[in-house]
Amino acid sequence: MKTRTLLLLAVTCGLVILVAGSIKLFLLTDTKAPAHLAVGQSTTIGDMTVKVVSSQRRDDLILVSVELVGADDVDGATTWVFGAGTSASLSPVAAPPDAGPRCALTKAIEPITCVLAFRTTASLGVLRYERAQEHRYWDIGGASSFP
Repeated sequence: MKTRTLLLLAVTCGLVILVAGSIKLFLLTDTKAPAHLAVGQSTTIGDMTVKVVSSQRRDDLILVSVELVGADDVDGATTWVFGAGTSASLSPVAAPPDAGPRCALTKAIEPITCVLAFRTTASLGVLRYERAQEHRYWDIGGASSFP
């Protein structure tokens, strides 16, 4: 082959790669992050249906009531994280005994309602639940209380 033919072939291959990369980049930037859910809304994450029922501020705690159903799992309700201000990823702490049942076990058929507690002085934040390599967010705040 001639040198000119090889150069044209190399330039053509480079252009094809550039066009394919541009298309892939356009497709990646076109996807939008899922919107945050509001208190009271439910969603399905993997095999679990999850609903944030209510939230309440008590002393230095944010208490969040959640409902989960969809899988028999002894740790199904433990992968929650709360973020607010500089405290970007708070794990749940023990809730006061009168707040409600502690989150842990979930069942496939029977909905489990439990209470999560997060130690923070912030009154607003974002609650995240992870399951099956997926995650969903709820905006938490305001003066709502447990039913």
